[in-house]
Amino acid sequence: AEEKRGCELNQEKRTWTVKPQKEGKQDCKLLLSTICLGEKAKEEMNLVEILPPASQEDKKAKPITIASLQASVLPMVMMGLELSPPVTFQLRAGSGPVFLSGQECYEKKGGKRRGGSETQP
Repeated sequence: AEEKRGCELNQEKRTWTVKPQKEGKQDCKLLLSTICLGEKAKEEMNLVEILPPASQEDKKAKPITIASLQASVLPMVMMGLELSPPVTFQLRAGSGPVFLSGQECYEKKGGKRRGGSETQP
């Protein structure tokens, strides 16, 4: 099962936390597909990062920059990043608007993903 997810980060809304839509689903993944600047973005550097979980024991955990966008240089980036919610994105620098889009995927209970095809001798 898949569900589209997306948001806009800007000066007013600098963070977005993705939580699993369905309760009790431990097998949820967020597949972040694209991050792009809106048409009204200024000519400036826009940095998008993932914040470490608030509950994390390790206080040395630092935010991870996943995109650095600028209108004339790189207005959009394809990601293909698989994350485990809850995950918080933050617009660290720039005023946006920056649009994040992806989808939430759930694996059915008992259905394991297998890579490749098995051939019988």
